[in-house]
Amino acid sequence: MSTNEEITRTFNELDMNDDGQITMPEFASAMSARGESITAAEVESIFADADADQDGQISLAEFTAAWNRAG
Repeated sequence: MSTNEEITRTFNELDMNDDGQITMPEFASAMSARGESITAAEVESIFADADADQDGQISLAEFTAAWNRAG
């Protein structure tokens, strides 16, 4: 699996309502479903870093950019 395929697959898993955006509640719910314990402050920090246009949602492009920065 290529990195782009992995990024897209992960994004789609987090985008629980399939609208092309990840919201804070979706992200928190997806992480909880994966057995990850994450605080509201951690979610806010992740969104502060990844949500480039600050619209409260992370698009695939923003997710990809954040993934590559963390890489």
